[in-house]
Amino acid sequence: MQRSFPYQNVISRFFLVGLFIVYISLSSIYLLLPPLVAILFFAYYNALSKHDLFGLIIVALMLLIFEAEKGFWIGSTLLFFTVLSRYLLPKLEQLIQCRICMGAIFVALAYPGYWIFMWIANGVLLLPPPAIDWHIGLYMIIEFLMITALV
Repeated sequence: MQRSFPYQNVISRFFLVGLFIVYISLSSIYLLLPPLVAILFFAYYNALSKHDLFGLIIVALMLLIFEAEKGFWIGSTLLFFTVLSRYLLPKLEQLIQCRICMGAIFVALAYPGYWIFMWIANGVLLLPPPAIDWHIGLYMIIEFLMITALV
């Protein structure tokens, strides 16, 4: 007789959020650890396309933790990723059938795309532009390899 645990999915996802909090804190200390923006964008897009409400809430919570830790506006990644997921990515998936190419597009939209979005929004509100350094190139390479492993 096998025992089933009805809230196994909920507990495992909250455990994942706890691990993410520890990891994002460590990535602020050790600059060679990527902040996993492209991975979160990939998870957000998958949860949104599969209509998984609980998964979407968990990924949104992780994005809000990322924004709070890195000092970005609250909800800016959610707004940016939602606009991309609803308007741009479905059209790109119709044109591009290569899964690895889509992984590269996720990384390109997550890092330089989000930086351009924040640069434009800060310019409109007369705030200083966000900082950029050489670590972003390293983060893009690492997360591209991680997304190609997931796809």
